[in-house]
Amino acid sequence: MKTRNLIYLSLLIPVFCSCNNKEGQKEGQNACATEQQTTVHRMNDYDLTDSVTMGSHLFVYNIHREADDSLKVVVDENGDKFIDNYYDLTIHRDGTNFFRRRFTKLSFGSQLDETFRINGILDGFRFMSAKEGKLTFGVCVSFPESDMSEPFVLTIGPDGSFTLEPDTAPDIEEEDTSV
Repeated sequence: MKTRNLIYLSLLIPVFCSCNNKEGQKEGQNACATEQQTTVHRMNDYDLTDSVTMGSHLFVYNIHREADDSLKVVVDENGDKFIDNYYDLTIHRDGTNFFRRRFTKLSFGSQLDETFRINGILDGFRFMSAKEGKLTFGVCVSFPESDMSEPFVLTIGPDGSFTLEPDTAPDIEEEDTSV
């Protein structure tokens, strides 16, 4: 019987102490408020450096992604918030600077419909090909954590000029014919 009373007493003492502790109440209230705040999602930083030979030239390219707090936050239909990204593309040709540019979703703004301008983030950038004197990269603006996307093709000419166009060619996976 004494053990049971000691257990009840040991459980009640912290309750009585916390009721009289104004600082403890504030801390508890702040902890609850913190749990109710929504999380802002951000993609991890990304760096890829690779090279490709085209003709007699060696092109070394670096694709760098970072979530950018200065860009507008995107809120999805569930109320989840996402930080948009920028991509820096740097290309050296035979060891000298050839191309350098930062891309954000606004770089594609005139080619995006309103839904993607408001609800999309820049979340994909990859090398595609080097042929006929041009370097081609695939770029994508997507709804966060979804399959809804607007793909683009970035083409860099031999003089360092570039074009951004919607990617109208569907991705076709090659069938494995080896059996």
